[in-house]
Amino acid sequence: MPAAIHPFFVLALAVASPSLTAQAVRSEETLIDSGDAAHLFAYTPKPGMRAQFDAGYRAHLRWHRDRQDPLPWFGWDIVDGDRAGLFVDGSFGTSFAAFEQRIDPVGDQADAARNVTAYAEPAFRASYRLRRELSTALPLEHWRPSEIVQVFHYTLRPGTQPCFEQAVRAARTVLLGEATAPAHSWYEKRDGGIAPEYMLMIAHYGQAGYDHRSRSLETLLERSGNAAALADLTASATTVKTETWSYRADLSLIPGR
Repeated sequence: MPAAIHPFFVLALAVASPSLTAQAVRSEETLIDSGDAAHLFAYTPKPGMRAQFDAGYRAHLRWHRDRQDPLPWFGWDIVDGDRAGLFVDGSFGTSFAAFEQRIDPVGDQADAARNVTAYAEPAFRASYRLRRELSTALPLEHWRPSEIVQVFHYTLRPGTQPCFEQAVRAARTVLLGEATAPAHSWYEKRDGGIAPEYMLMIAHYGQAGYDHRSRSLETLLERSGNAAALADLTASATTVKTETWSYRADLSLIPGR
């Protein structure tokens, strides 16, 4: 939760839903979706205090629920990758201005200090902007998180964003032609670490999703035979890191649910 004081570190990422394929979500016009801001906060539970952290975080969510916080809060455990063991909470589908209008920021920070950072160390904080035109579906903006999110972090050479986005658009065209493709949501880092950086969140429902659809951007372009787009990707991206985030419904708060 943003109330606690967090140091700014490098970020890592998430997205979607099995039934919410790219084609299905495009037809849904009535879902929640009120903005392009994505704020992520991460914590490292102190040794031997994971149970206390979970209980404290639930108590902090009750603080938000009792005050009818309109912001959604999604929780994930990072279960593989360099940062395995971290807990990430994020707010998606809101405006950036909404974060300036949070309910009782002073009380929020005090409660977070009692119930959250008493049992964990802040690990990173970062903000992203949703890139709708690069994405195939928006499960988090529609407040419909998937069980698992495969997260890719692409770090670019400065000035190569247009080249990189050309490659992403080519991949998006391929995905939109596949009715069973999982949701791919793209976010461009606004602040909070290394930039330029983009985060791709691919929604999966269970590990079975990896048996059928675990393709990275580069693999997708290779299989599509789009040599130009693959060259754009190679010319722009310097590093790619991937993680798996496991959704914690018990450590999440979706308004009205």
